[in-house]
Amino acid sequence: MRVISAEGSVLERIFDHTYPIWHEGLSRRAYSQWNTAQMRLPWAQDRLHRFALVDDDGEVLASLKRYRFDARISGRQGTMSGIGAVFTPPDRRGNGYASELIHRVLEAERGDGALIAALFSEIGPEFYGRLGFTAISLDEVTVRVRLKGGTPAMLVRSGDARDLPLLAALHDTRSAPAAFALCRDESLMQFALAKKRLFAGLSVPGARQLEFFVAEEGVMAVAYVVLSQNQYGWTLEECGDRDPTGARLGAMLQVLAAREPSRELPLIRAWWPRMMAVPPQLELADRSDPKDVMMLRPLADVAVPDPADVFYWRSDCF
Repeated sequence: MRVISAEGSVLERIFDHTYPIWHEGLSRRAYSQWNTAQMRLPWAQDRLHRFALVDDDGEVLASLKRYRFDARISGRQGTMSGIGAVFTPPDRRGNGYASELIHRVLEAERGDGALIAALFSEIGPEFYGRLGFTAISLDEVTVRVRLKGGTPAMLVRSGDARDLPLLAALHDTRSAPAAFALCRDESLMQFALAKKRLFAGLSVPGARQLEFFVAEEGVMAVAYVVLSQNQYGWTLEECGDRDPTGARLGAMLQVLAAREPSRELPLIRAWWPRMMAVPPQLELADRSDPKDVMMLRPLADVAVPDPADVFYWRSDCF
């Protein structure tokens, strides 16, 4: 058995296998386009790779994606190795191939100096727990917007690339107290936005939409929100506010919720970092664990953080 970079026909065979599980309403062609386009985005070109474990005949035994994020953990800054889309073809299961591939990839990451590995498990924590990963209980919540008479008098406009350096700096400030957080520079923020936009654009017309808004004072973006929309409501993918109380962020959501006063307020779900202040215009309710369980495994001399010390947005789920 050997590990290879999954490209060309090998990658398309992997898509054939994984499409029935992870297509999320995309056509088979759009599913391939969405996955391959992500790998061509500037941030991903040297940070996102597909690997496969193959036998002597070149048949795929298991496959996965590996991301390399800049992260800060336990006072150290370095690389977080993200593992995603772990898959074994049905006729190859029960032989430990996925475990072997994860082991080989993470040993290579350890050799390259990665501090920690992360993944998001949709099959519960047991399998990956046996591989040394620890589940981190994030908070998925319903965000309730308190509306009052009229609309807040503030400028809200569509965000664009020129805003990203300021918003990345804003993220650094808000996440500074966390024991564990990604270092989200403008290229990573651009990747997160582009990935969601690609997904919406390749979906059935009208099924999904991504919106990126900022609040501006003078010529400076001082708060922002990224919202995904579908038939079930809104997902608050990420947000931020230069004001530690989050008052501008709360006012932004009031403005956005009041755009169509004849309609009921949509359901808004979010992953909300526990250390981030709740704006006075908002209420968080219906706390639950995300269906995709965040799991961490140290690859160096760092500790797995307490969930209260983790600052992580839904945008960066992989």
